[in-house]
Amino acid sequence: MARRQEPSQADQTLQEIEEGFDRLAAFVVRNRVALAAGVVAVLVVALGADLLRSHRERSNEAGAQALAEVRNEYLLAMGAQPGDLLVAEPANPEVGRKARETFVQRFETVGKEHAGTSAAALALLEAGNLHGELGAPHLARDAWQAGLDSAGSGTALEALLRERVARADEDAGEWASAAAGYERAGRIQTYPGRWQALASAARCRLEAGEPDAAVALLAELEAANVLDRVPAHAVARLRELRVRRELGRDR
Repeated sequence: MARRQEPSQADQTLQEIEEGFDRLAAFVVRNRVALAAGVVAVLVVALGADLLRSHRERSNEAGAQALAEVRNEYLLAMGAQPGDLLVAEPANPEVGRKARETFVQRFETVGKEHAGTSAAALALLEAGNLHGELGAPHLARDAWQAGLDSAGSGTALEALLRERVARADEDAGEWASAAAGYERAGRIQTYPGRWQALASAARCRLEAGEPDAAVALLAELEAANVLDRVPAHAVARLRELRVRRELGRDR
């Protein structure tokens, strides 16, 4: 007996679209005298938005499931247990290297196949981490940058990815780019590490030859009373710079 095939997500979405427009067409036919073109347009937009919302919800669920499966398999390959947050390095370094090489590609596949979802952004965050551990910082940066397209504007996930990209730029000596990335991360209110990101931005502004911007960020951190979250040596350096600049203006 032939096995019944379950409809795919694409098939379900297509069927919903077809049924939705069939309903809309029937409604227009029944009310063709009363309906103006503008009203029809509004109905089309509303129906399309509803179908798109339904499709996105299913996409998010599918992406989350795919990410969880890859994550759990990666943990097992590294000798950890599903659900573990910290992964210990295997006793045999070759086991760890091979696991990273295999699963960096699988995380990237989840990122591509579920683009536009938070699961895709998280998968590319993981892929970037693995690239970094494999000694490929440029590939790590590319993965984190790609993850921004799916992270959602103004989210903590966006901020985390921006901070990773900024750190890669800093490691490459791209101080101005790093400063801009850190600052964008620090401006996202929901990001728990926002003040540390702004402190990093101040440090990079200084390295980029932008002392005024660096001192302005220091003043912002002082006003928010969060200097205890900033490395003491960075605070001392910025304060010294501010004093020198103030003395220079007084002369």
